[in-house]
Order: sequence, then C-alpha cells, then structure tokens
Amino acid sequence: MGPANRELGPRLKAAVAASTELQERDALKSVGLAAAMTGALIARGVPEPTAHLAGELGVLAFKRGYARWCESDRDDEEGLAPHALAALEDLRAATASLG
Repeated sequence: MGPANRELGPRLKAAVAASTELQERDALKSVGLAAAMTGALIARGVPEPTAHLAGELGVLAFKRGYARWCESDRDDEEGLAPHALAALEDLRAATASLG
C-alpha cells in the first residue's frame, strides 16, 4: 500500500458511504477475506473456532489500520503495516478485557 492508496482512501470511503450497492460489495469482500483467512488457518491445523475468530479479527484489524493509515501524517513513510498491527494489538487488548 503506497501513497496513492492513502490519497484514494478518503474518497473511496465517501463513495462507499454514499452508495448502498458499494456498501454491500464492501461487506461481501470482507466476508470473503475473512473466509479465506479462516480457511488458510484451518489448513495449517488451527482449530476451527480459533481460525474463525482470527479471520474476523484480521479483517477488522485491516479495516481499522487502513482507516488510521489514510488519516495519518502524509509524511509517514512506514506504510500500512504498523497501523494494522497497532489496530490488531488494540483488538487483542479489547478481547482480553472480556475475561
């Protein structure tokens, strides 16, 4: 994910927010991504409930990280990965608080 993606992010977000069809497409893409992650984890021997949870959390972390990256300082040279990892860490902390 390079600078062009970061510039496109806010415009893409606005377009999706304005269109029911694009919202549906975005939701389907998220479901597909979670299913792909889940399937890959199961194929690696991860128990099914854990794989499903990890797949869903992975999608959520990506979305939150992408949003943060799009809104971050334009001089940020680190890219998307640190933002996605920080979002994942936030989700880990949140799930730990559930007990």
